Amino acid sequence: PPVLGSGEHYTHLWSVTYDYQTNGSVRYLAQDPANRGGWCAILMAQHDSTTPAGTQRYIYYAYSDDNGASWTSDVLTTAQSHGFPCMTIRNGIPVIADHSSGLGCFVWQDALWGAFSFSQLPAVPTLTVPPIWPHISATANGNLVLIGSPNTTGAFDGNTSTFNGTTWSPWRDLGTISGPSGNYDVSANANGKASIFGVNYNPTTLEFSRFASADNGVTFDNGTQIFPYIIVGADTLFTSLAGGYQSTYVGDEVHVVLAAYNNTAATFFNANRTEFVNPSIYHWSASTGLTKVAAKSNIPNLSDTITQVNVEPLCQPTITRMPSGKLVCAYTAFLWGHTQIVNNGDTVNAGDILVSTSNDNGATWSIPANLTNTPNIEEKHASLAPNNNSDSLRITYVRDLKAGAWVNVVAWGAAPVYNIFYTGLVPTSIHENVTQAKTYELFQNYPNPFNPSTTISYYIQKNGYVSLKVYDIVGREVATLVNEVQTQGPKQITFNASSLSSGIYYYTVTAGDFKDTKKMMLIK
Repeated sequence: PPVLGSGEHYTHLWSVTYDYQTNGSVRYLAQDPANRGGWCAILMAQHDSTTPAGTQRYIYYAYSDDNGASWTSDVLTTAQSHGFPCMTIRNGIPVIADHSSGLGCFVWQDALWGAFSFSQLPAVPTLTVPPIWPHISATANGNLVLIGSPNTTGAFDGNTSTFNGTTWSPWRDLGTISGPSGNYDVSANANGKASIFGVNYNPTTLEFSRFASADNGVTFDNGTQIFPYIIVGADTLFTSLAGGYQSTYVGDEVHVVLAAYNNTAATFFNANRTEFVNPSIYHWSASTGLTKVAAKSNIPNLSDTITQVNVEPLCQPTITRMPSGKLVCAYTAFLWGHTQIVNNGDTVNAGDILVSTSNDNGATWSIPANLTNTPNIEEKHASLAPNNNSDSLRITYVRDLKAGAWVNVVAWGAAPVYNIFYTGLVPTSIHENVTQAKTYELFQNYPNPFNPSTTISYYIQKNGYVSLKVYDIVGREVATLVNEVQTQGPKQITFNASSLSSGIYYYTVTAGDFKDTKKMMLIK
């Protein structure tokens, strides 16, 4: 893969042509509940660029037992071409659902965590048109709730089935939930509750619905309209295709994040270039109602007219809750000027991964922070583990060396897609972490990589002389940022590198007997 930024690790999962993973949001990351340093990541991939789309398309997975520092990968199966996976943890063991076109859904479980021995669970029932694009979640008692939709043009009705450890229940058509490419979601908690969310793909009544279960997915109610499509006056509608949404439980309350825009006013300039009105990420729970996570109001450089395929300016949200109670939402954003010229000469918008957090159960959200910040390289398809047992950020996303989706626009060209695992501070919490420090500490700069400015934070335990200097890769001093007596407490300083060339730099803080150095990357 290309040079990695601070906190980034390569999972050894890659694809040549399948940079397009799914419409909407993915669940591609899981944490070992018995070992906080254990992680499993998945990716839909095609390793041969000369084969047609969908041929030799397989699901690959990787394990790490050292908090993402190193990974070992393997292929799930090569018996048929498989795609569009989703992962959950059942009784402490990873379970992966996927589909093979024309054959329906398949569900696989490893022998134990990290065994590299996935085997197929009993066959999922079929229909005249088999449901595909699965989403899956394990319940408190080890049941598995699966949702998929038959690939029937104009319908895509969501169907659900529950595995009780021995057999699957017959598919149930949910009616008011539909959508291609897995545009729905299912989640469960430790108390036997489960929820399925979705929208009508071709609705007669515009609504966003939830089906709830209190018995580990054995039965679901008949569905409740959470709110109608129209959520901001008359001009913002829920997406019906490529925005995505994802849910998680906090105790017995379920939280969902979703993408929205004005569906009726979207302007299609050509097949790949669209103007969206009021693109936004929202959060909903029963106690907070609808709250805004991200929009033009807090991302001033959001580009609402983009050249891309099957995505929106704000899309693919993923959510988790940390042990501290903080909610974290990550999503793909297309920012003004973050573009790349592809094979046929088109200028294509390149996505970044942004992160927002909430310390009040979703009532309010922090200003979005750019986690990746690579203006000419694309990142998308972020995935947070549903139950993160660490207050540090753990997330995967794909880094696409050629912006856009080859599967949809062959003329844009195929390029390697790399699955990246990031571990580090939640970007919006840098000041909070510095404030809470109790001893000398130097924090990772943010953003990193950066262009041309970045913030360096540190904590001083005692009043005294402090030095903060920046060095290039061969050890030459290029800047002195601090050279003075400072008082005890948190410190932050902005480093502007507009006069420096792209490359790797090091910054060192010296205070009393304390000295620490960290690496940062300037990309122009």
